[in-house]
Amino acid sequence: PRPVRIAMADNDDEARRKLEKPQCSAEAVVEFVRASFVLPCGGEIDASSAKELNSYDDRNFHVRTTSGAQYTLKVHNGVESQNQPLLDAQSAMMRHLTERGVKCPCPVVGVDGRDIARMNLPLRQGARDARRDHAVRVLTWVDGSIADDCRDAHTPAFMRELGAFLGRMVRALESFRHPGAERWHQWDNANAPTVRKFMDAVEDPARRAIAEGVLDDFEAKVSPVAGSLRRGATHNDANEQNVIVRLETSGECAGPFRATPVGIIDFGDINVSWRVNDVAIACAYYTLNKRDPVGDAAQCLAGFESEFPLTDAERSIVPTLMAARLVVSCVLGAYSAARDPANKEYLLTTQKPGWEVLGALRAAGDEEILRRFAAARSEK
Repeated sequence: PRPVRIAMADNDDEARRKLEKPQCSAEAVVEFVRASFVLPCGGEIDASSAKELNSYDDRNFHVRTTSGAQYTLKVHNGVESQNQPLLDAQSAMMRHLTERGVKCPCPVVGVDGRDIARMNLPLRQGARDARRDHAVRVLTWVDGSIADDCRDAHTPAFMRELGAFLGRMVRALESFRHPGAERWHQWDNANAPTVRKFMDAVEDPARRAIAEGVLDDFEAKVSPVAGSLRRGATHNDANEQNVIVRLETSGECAGPFRATPVGIIDFGDINVSWRVNDVAIACAYYTLNKRDPVGDAAQCLAGFESEFPLTDAERSIVPTLMAARLVVSCVLGAYSAARDPANKEYLLTTQKPGWEVLGALRAAGDEEILRRFAAARSEK
């Protein structure tokens, strides 16, 4: 068992991340990057092109250069900015996957030869300090669309291809080791029960009861087999906004008729945990707003196992791990929204559909879910 003091420290970090989200403008970040990095494709960043991207605790800006190249400028929150080993692990994982054919962003080296530059910024009122040196990165851009922008193309075939893509990613990560990825993290599925500390943020008693029931199931079904689950470095957040897809159209209509997963972004939640988490997390998020959430999860898992077969113990707990991730997302989303009203819409993205899927998973029951998982695996 992990020391309680470490878990509590990370719970405190979750609160700090809201207070230490970078307070900066796109213009200021562009000016800082111009002085701190030499872009490999040449050209100056066009400040007028800067567009802010969604982010939970960081600030991300998509920019173009005068030569047409695209990059992401990332300003890390104050908590991760103080964890240099983690930042190094993120850089190393991105390079590791790229070298093994899994498309993802890669860090651009700064003028001092390092991946990270430090930008001193003010903190919100209520933070421990008045200012913080925030870590700033420049990341190469992964062409394509985020999977969330093409939900009509989330066919059973797409879900199976998504699972296979993630299976190849997990297989590539089998050979990845970095001490900076070893950490206690609130968003690690292995630590799902500790989200009870934030449960007061969920105002609806019925929803709280669902969440408590999922966490009780976790302790009854997952905890006893935890020692048998394979461990390793995980991406830990393959949601529908972090998978990049290539869209193909027929030429006869404006909408896509096929989406193919081609890349993975956002390495902010990496850690060392159970390998099964990466597919369980994806299955959880890709069931949102779907007519047949269990069927989509079954196809994703079948595709994953075509590249990275699970053990019987791992497969048996996927339904519980899916539900646990949705509970963590819904509870922490409610907690974060209360402390970051300006980012409320993004933070509550999974709230309503998340609770709906949790209800559907509870109604179906593990036996039925696992039966459909087995049926999908037997399909040609």
